[in-house]
Amino acid sequence: MSISTFTLGGSSPILSAGKARWKPQKGKYRISFVALPGIENGTPDFNASAPLFKGGRRLYNKDVGYFLDNGPEFQKFATEPSKVAIATVVVLWPVDMTTGKVDPTRLARGEYEVKTWTLSLDKYKQLDTTNSEFPLTKHDVLADVTDPTFHKMSFSPARENLLLSVKEKTPQIYNDLISVAKDLFNRLQDDIAQDLTVDQIREKLSGKNGGSPVAGMQNTASSFNADDVLNDVLGDI
Repeated sequence: MSISTFTLGGSSPILSAGKARWKPQKGKYRISFVALPGIENGTPDFNASAPLFKGGRRLYNKDVGYFLDNGPEFQKFATEPSKVAIATVVVLWPVDMTTGKVDPTRLARGEYEVKTWTLSLDKYKQLDTTNSEFPLTKHDVLADVTDPTFHKMSFSPARENLLLSVKEKTPQIYNDLISVAKDLFNRLQDDIAQDLTVDQIREKLSGKNGGSPVAGMQNTASSFNADDVLNDVLGDI
């Protein structure tokens, strides 16, 4: 199974990780979605209907790490059932973590962070609902993290998109930011799972006990539709 690129509200066959991964802490954040159509070429389209995500099914073995679920031959090495992983790229703006208000002084110094974000299906569905009324290409998201251990957070839309404002007012900061975001998006699969062959998995397990199938785990077809994903019971990834 390959990694798919899709957008909120779209029909997708499926609905990760890196050094730049966002690890939420307790507090309030202001987020811009920078992975817009065109980001792979460094030209994100703010007139698009929704940001992009990448996702796929992945398996886990403690001696291998996460690897793509490419069918039954791969599932036999897993020590956990196959799950969906969803990832995108976001900008975290400098804010007062207690209020979520942007600090203009820090922003002027370029104190933003461009991060990859791996999220659960539940959060993806929340963002999908928000995007249907407030397109996330034109609005930021205010995230209130109440429990970072279990990734509990709520979302509300902001009135505007700070990334678009930065593009218009401080193009140098914007260009630097987009350069980083483009690179992260093009390598986003690295945040999701390794694309390994069966021989490569065996090599990683060489000299070790290797992975055994999870008891009672059913084989998962390598191709499936969106309904399969919606029926998954997933926790935060």
